Amino acid sequence: MMSEINGEEKKKVKKEGFFKNVLKSIKSFEKYEDFGLEGIGKTSKYLIKIVAIFTLTVTIMAMYKFSNSLNNALAYFDENVSSLIYEDGILQVNNNEKLEVNSQNYITGKVIFDTSELTEEKINEYRENLKNEANGIVLLKDKMILKTEMLATISETSYKDFFARYGVNSLDKQSILDYFNNNTIGIYSSLFITLYIYMFSIYIASILVDSLVLGALGYITARIIGMKIKFSASFSMGVHALTLPLLLNILYVIFNGITGYTIKYFQFMYTAISYIYIITAILIIKSDYIKRKEEIEKIKSVQEQIREQIEYEKQKKEEKDEKEKEEAEKQKQKNKEEKERKKREKSPDIGDKPEGSNV
Repeated sequence: MMSEINGEEKKKVKKEGFFKNVLKSIKSFEKYEDFGLEGIGKTSKYLIKIVAIFTLTVTIMAMYKFSNSLNNALAYFDENVSSLIYEDGILQVNNNEKLEVNSQNYITGKVIFDTSELTEEKINEYRENLKNEANGIVLLKDKMILKTEMLATISETSYKDFFARYGVNSLDKQSILDYFNNNTIGIYSSLFITLYIYMFSIYIASILVDSLVLGALGYITARIIGMKIKFSASFSMGVHALTLPLLLNILYVIFNGITGYTIKYFQFMYTAISYIYIITAILIIKSDYIKRKEEIEKIKSVQEQIREQIEYEKQKKEEKDEKEKEEAEKQKQKNKEEKERKKREKSPDIGDKPEGSNV
């Protein structure tokens, strides 16, 4: 329909604040026509702002979880690791006795310390154990085996390669505790910035794809019901249709971060709400367009009647003026003839004998 609207007089979209647009995106379906006319540039700015807010919330809650996990891990490390020595690429923990921790309260999930002499068969067994874990780390004598939920793969790194990046040649238990206690602000700040940039890049790409899918859905829906609409306009409406699902997602992230409770079908609800919004907006725009078209036809009909009435009155006036003009001409001619007649009566004809003449 946007092309049809563009065929008529285009609307000038009034510039409004970000939070007003957020509110309108949630409760005012009739404003989606304006969103469709705002242009890709303005829509992109709106998308970046709302993704930035969402990412900020997610990052804060991730840091909250990280802080709790780090504190729990350091407390457990202090209580259960009696000795830790790293030197020349070799690690020794608790005199090479095996120590295993499996708790989601810690950052890495499952943690296994085993710095004894191990066979390749035993190391392969540890690798297999990590495959069944979302997050986990095995600290061996000369290397670490790591599995993270984000990467979903197992990676291995030697201590020499890992600590060489930071210029560390030796470590002990107390130096590790001192490092975390003395550099808390620096650790949290650097991790927050890194995590925010990383998550923002992921979410902006993901939500952009969602917007394109919603734009395609709106475009197809409009075609089905006989509307002409540009894909760019449908995309802009799709971005605004994601507003409520993203706000609900923010609330869910906060709720989940504090309580740990998970809503099983939240992602389905997130998608369903956005689909309902874009389809409802398209149908309302169609309905409003039909109403406006009917009103325009009524106005045109009234204008035509008025124009005909004006033409009729004009014609009547012209006829009246013409008639008056003819009457005036007749009267003028009559007056002229009357004047000639009187003149003739006053002047004698040539050859007539004057009265009282003796000739």
